[in-house]
Amino acid sequence: MTESTRKADRAATWYSVKWIVISLVVLTLLGGGAWYALNTGLERLPKQVCDGAVDRDIAIRALPRTRTAGDGFSQRHEGEDLTFYCRVYTSAGSILTGRARVEDASSEAWLNRFGDATVRVSTNGIQALARLDRESGVSYVYVPCVPRGVQAEDAHESYVITAEASVIGDGRVSGAALRQAVTDFAYQVAVHTVDLAQCQGRPLLPGKLPRYPAQ
Repeated sequence: MTESTRKADRAATWYSVKWIVISLVVLTLLGGGAWYALNTGLERLPKQVCDGAVDRDIAIRALPRTRTAGDGFSQRHEGEDLTFYCRVYTSAGSILTGRARVEDASSEAWLNRFGDATVRVSTNGIQALARLDRESGVSYVYVPCVPRGVQAEDAHESYVITAEASVIGDGRVSGAALRQAVTDFAYQVAVHTVDLAQCQGRPLLPGKLPRYPAQ
């Protein structure tokens, strides 16, 4: 083998290695891009979903990774008939859904609806609970509120905002973590509805509720 032949072989080997390395880099980048496109639909939602009602991060905590995601909201009626709906849906088929409405109910009467299979927290007259026997993380929130233009004495018990939320389909997490995420969602939907109702003597609303005790 001549020297020129050996040089040609070394050059061919170098170019082969070079193109193998380039191909691997390109495949890695394409793979990373494909993973991002298929798994970050929730992260591409606005920071606050449902007309600014709920932090996107709560939906990320509750729902599985997905290629695409969207949100929707609606409001029905006003005053003592007000109802607000919020949902975050994914191409994976899972939905985080919540509803809040003005209602006439005392705290005791409201709590009596749910029985004992629940975990509960409260602060400043605000109540929250989640069912322990449901895989959907179904949760409920109670916030004292007399809507603008409504007389408190017209209520049989007390005017309040009640909210409920759950995950339809698979969640990203389960058990206590899912219950907490869904309760946080229900609470933010309730707080938004307090704003919509322009509650008289607006209650002191913390940024977040106390955490549930370990179950």
